[in-house]
Amino acid sequence: MKIKLCSTLLLMAIFISGQAQDALKIAPDHYKVLLENEHVRVIENTLAPGEKDAMHTHPPGWYYVTKPGTMKVVHADGRVETWVSKSGEGGWLKTLDPHTSENTGKTTLVYVLVEVKSAAKTASLKPPKAKPVKTSGQTTPPLAPAAAWRARYKCI
Repeated sequence: MKIKLCSTLLLMAIFISGQAQDALKIAPDHYKVLLENEHVRVIENTLAPGEKDAMHTHPPGWYYVTKPGTMKVVHADGRVETWVSKSGEGGWLKTLDPHTSENTGKTTLVYVLVEVKSAAKTASLKPPKAKPVKTSGQTTPPLAPAAAWRARYKCI
């Protein structure tokens, strides 16, 4: 029984990973390459209301929203998330599992993805733990890497 269950799960994983492709290949009408070199691929995703992308994946990278909207993301494991984006919103994306994307809002959603090719190779590496900082006799919790960088370089 265990062998049959494991075999079934393995076949499902192979099927799902085989179905999940590069976003640009599965939805060339929605994705446009703005720049590509050996380090990054910068793509723009445009989804009109009701449009949906098939199962796909992305390497790790940074995103920036140019036109806000609402997106339903359905992961291969069945988990469903709703992303209500804001204009100018941005952030780092870890490697995303296979998922579909659907614009469930009333406006066209547009965002730019900067896919970092080298990050895909190191996505499984964990950053070192930050140590608490002691100042003026008080111990403060460690800053997150981005917050530490902004504090060090006085960025907003």
